[in-house]
Amino acid sequence: MSRGGYVGVDGCPGGWLAVRLSEDGQSWAADVYEDPHLLWEAHREAKLMLIDMPIGLADGREPRACDALARELLKPGRASSIFAAPVREVLGAAGYAEANALQREISGRGLSRQSWGLVPKIRRLDELLQQDLEARGRFRESHPELCFAQLFGGPMRHGKKTPEGFAERLAHLRRVCAHADAIVAELLARYPRKVLARDDVLDALVLAVTGWLSGGALRQVPAEGDADRTGLRRTISFYKPEGRTLAAGRQ
Repeated sequence: MSRGGYVGVDGCPGGWLAVRLSEDGQSWAADVYEDPHLLWEAHREAKLMLIDMPIGLADGREPRACDALARELLKPGRASSIFAAPVREVLGAAGYAEANALQREISGRGLSRQSWGLVPKIRRLDELLQQDLEARGRFRESHPELCFAQLFGGPMRHGKKTPEGFAERLAHLRRVCAHADAIVAELLARYPRKVLARDDVLDALVLAVTGWLSGGALRQVPAEGDADRTGLRRTISFYKPEGRTLAAGRQ
């Protein structure tokens, strides 16, 4: 496919799944990368990369505003899908007990095991963004459930790991992306489940679709922007079509 395009990235058991849609939406490519540095090298000419992973971490006792605002937009039903990002000091912890103690000491709140499970990937992405200013400018934190809700008129009715939730989300994507079924079928045939779960495919795809449909004109929470002490933005990006949700085709 041509260079450029819009990339959606989701963490998966095998590393990082990237789905890339061309700028005209007529072609696509997708692969799993073991490391975010390899992902970036493969897609550094993309116009935009939306990733489901915290960028910019909590400082001190103040939680990230973007997490709270995204939860509000996902009520009712999907607010719990937004995990609180850890404080930066947690990235150096050797295990969950140490991380939980650090989080509690610095922020006044404990660290969930779900959040701890993300720390190795948060650490590797943070290393890339601290080292490479070009990557810092290209990646945007996003969230699949927020993208589904904003594109299609509200939070999804079913959990994404259920058969009903998978069918619900794929049906929505099918309405706006002609390649949705082919992307899902090819990736699930190419990678075993120990590398890639089927909900990871839909998560990466909705992020790519969000970038493509928006043409890069994303909205974010908080609207005025925010950054952590290293200068990384603490915003969650999405796209909401003006005055309507999406029906058939690109609107």
